[in-house]
Amino acid sequence: MSLKRLVDVGTVAQLLKKNIINKEGVRILDCAYDSAQIKKKPDWKHYKKELYGDFERILARPCPSKEMYLSGHIPLAPHFCIDAAFYPSEHVRYDIYPPEIFQKYMQLIGINSDEHLILYSHSRFGGMIYAMKVAWLLKSYGHDKVSVIDGGLPEWKKKGYEISKEDVKLEPGTWTASDCISTYNINYDELEGAHGDKPYIEYIDDLNLLDSRVRGQYEGTASGDFPPSVIGTFIPGFKNLPAAELVDGDHLRNPDNLRDWLVQHGFKPEKPSVVMCNAGVQACMLAYAIHSVFPNSPIQVYNGSMGEMKVRNPKRISALMENV
Repeated sequence: MSLKRLVDVGTVAQLLKKNIINKEGVRILDCAYDSAQIKKKPDWKHYKKELYGDFERILARPCPSKEMYLSGHIPLAPHFCIDAAFYPSEHVRYDIYPPEIFQKYMQLIGINSDEHLILYSHSRFGGMIYAMKVAWLLKSYGHDKVSVIDGGLPEWKKKGYEISKEDVKLEPGTWTASDCISTYNINYDELEGAHGDKPYIEYIDDLNLLDSRVRGQYEGTASGDFPPSVIGTFIPGFKNLPAAELVDGDHLRNPDNLRDWLVQHGFKPEKPSVVMCNAGVQACMLAYAIHSVFPNSPIQVYNGSMGEMKVRNPKRISALMENV
């Protein structure tokens, strides 16, 4: 079945009505996530020793995000647990598993490689931000048959469609991962490593360096949660394209409007892009939105983002709005 990168709730309702979901190669995944967990990074050493890759044990723990899911979701949609799909490493809140480990999670929740996955989330940024985080993750493992529901669960509820509280469980799947991680993601060492005569992050004229945080954090009028060692509010060369502004009302900007907005903010589709935020969540939303209108533009998400940079190289965050 051919579905667009962004689908409306009416399309999904029709798929349910026609009894296609979970039976004809199409699945819906609920990506509900409690945003308070972003700042509650588990002890990475304990996690590495006791939980890393043990998905059954991870999913058995109490989970606020699972409670959100159980409070009401689209029928037939199992929960996709972001805190299981990623792991906390020393400096990164949501680090990416090797393909051979992550595929065990996808198999456990009942996904097969040839299926088209429809994703949605519950709140924030039109009910799409966590769905787009998951969409970018799946892209990193070679799964491109993905759509995100425009408006997410809030739009589904607004239209009066059925809500389920069932804990949907699927039979184990056969999903296998490819390794596209470095194509769509970049890590700290790659950013700061020598690339010719200077670090890659300093090729300001050759790259789209994009900061997807809200304007207040970029400009310094809102807290960036930085330690005293950080003297600035953003990294020199990074342009501010807030993920929050991708949403027009309750929906993603229409394609023409989105293209115009990106170009007006200095985005050049012919250049490679590096996208970052605080913890790699908003960055994935911006990256997914860009790919929806510029599918051939090369984009990498810096998953560690400011959360890692402020610890490993605080002097890099040295720009202030009054100096721009």
